[in-house]
This record gives sequence, structure tokens and C-alpha cells, in this order.
Amino acid sequence: MFAQDIAALDYFDAHVHLDLMPTAGEVARSAASHNFGFFSCGVSPTDFSNTSKMLTGRANQPTAPGIRIGIGAHPWWIADGRVSKADIEMMLDTISDVRFIGEIGLDFSSRFNDAEVRKRQLHAFKSICRKVAQIPADDAPKILSIHAVKSVDAVLDVLEETKALNRCRAILHWFSGSSNQLHRAILAGCWFSVGEKSLKTGKGREYAKVYPADRLLTETDLPSSEHPACSIEDLLAGIERACRGLSQARGYDVQDEVITNAATLFGA
Repeated sequence: MFAQDIAALDYFDAHVHLDLMPTAGEVARSAASHNFGFFSCGVSPTDFSNTSKMLTGRANQPTAPGIRIGIGAHPWWIADGRVSKADIEMMLDTISDVRFIGEIGLDFSSRFNDAEVRKRQLHAFKSICRKVAQIPADDAPKILSIHAVKSVDAVLDVLEETKALNRCRAILHWFSGSSNQLHRAILAGCWFSVGEKSLKTGKGREYAKVYPADRLLTETDLPSSEHPACSIEDLLAGIERACRGLSQARGYDVQDEVITNAATLFGA
């Protein structure tokens, strides 16, 4: 895939979960006719191969313009045991051949305040970041889509400690940290994917004004638990609303800007 494949699109969803959709195949088949691209973030390493083959016909080789498929280990799935140590080991063995990594990260909200749960999440996230930091200097940077709920400083500490930021491009998905943490993330070189839900809060709209223009992306984070069988029209409507909300917050039309950014990040 080449950057121009994405640059020619109307919209790009930088964080969507096709592996959680019973309608994934239809969404993928419909994307090109709607001039729509997306980064499909996995929640479990075991889903990666099947999702890749189902969507594209060949593992890790998307045939439809603008489709990118990631291997992930969501902190919720790590917390409740749906992603095991063996799954993480398999992911580490696979990462060298996969450019797109997500969803990964940490969630230290009240749902996951158990010390052992936090320890498991940290161990997995550190292991993944150490591995991706080892890619050869002449390879294309790996792209990471990162969940950071009540854990922004811990996420940035790991990214810096492992030197993953030297070799990768980190996207903070649905940023919800403090203004100081946002400043730290911007200085660290992080990217930001923004959806309509985050723009419904006053803090989210204020943050939308200060995200770096050349590191801003749009997302849906679909499907929702209430509506798993969403369609390409649902994704398109969600991204259109995100673009409108970002445009209102920033005072100009962001559509061309976020497509240019997606082409830069997700191109070859």
C-alpha cells in the first residue's frame, strides 16, 4: 500500500474494531465504494490472523485501499484473563512481521484497581514496547494505537523507558488525561486520534484546540456494545461527526488535514 491510497480517501478511521463486528466482512467490502479507510485495532493477539484473512484474503496483506490491520492486546482483555501470558508470547513472536500494533496500553481506572491486574497489564505493555523498539533502523516505523485511561504518565514512562518512541509512532486513542499530561504527550511526539464521544465533553473540546495539526487523526472506536453489528454507514457518520466537532473546536475545516496525516502515518 502507498500513502497516496489513503491521501485519495475522503475519510479515515484511525481506531475501529472490526474483529468485534459480526458485519466485519461487509464493512471491509463496502469501504472502497464509500472512499473510506480504517485502521482495525485488535483486542486479542489470537484474532489477528483470522481477521486479516477474513478481511483481505491474506494475512497481513490488505488488498483493499486504505485498510490497515493491527495486532493487539487490549488491557481489559489482559485484566480479565481473555489474553493470557501465552497469547502475549505469541504476539511478541509475531510483531517483527507486523507494522501496525493496536490496541495496546494500560487502564488504571477503578474497574482495574487490583495490584495484580495492574502488574499484568504493565508487564504485557512493557514487553510489547521493548519488542517494537528493537526494529531495525532502516525499517518503516511501527504504528501503535494506545489505550491510556487513568494511566497516561505510566504509558509515557514505559514508552520512554523502553525507547519505543525512538522507533515507533504512538497514537493516544481517545485522550482523557490531564492538561499537564497532554503537554507531556505532545512534547514526547505522540499522535492523537479523536472521536465524537470525546468531543461531547468540555475538556475534550478544549483539548481539540491544542492537538498538533500534523498529528491529529479521527476515529470512531466502533462497534459499541449496544450495537455490535454496525455498518460502513455507521462508521462514516461517526467520522463525519468527529470532523465537524474538530472543525468547530479548531475554527477551520480539518477534513483534508486529517487525511493528509493518515496518509503520512499509515502509508507505506
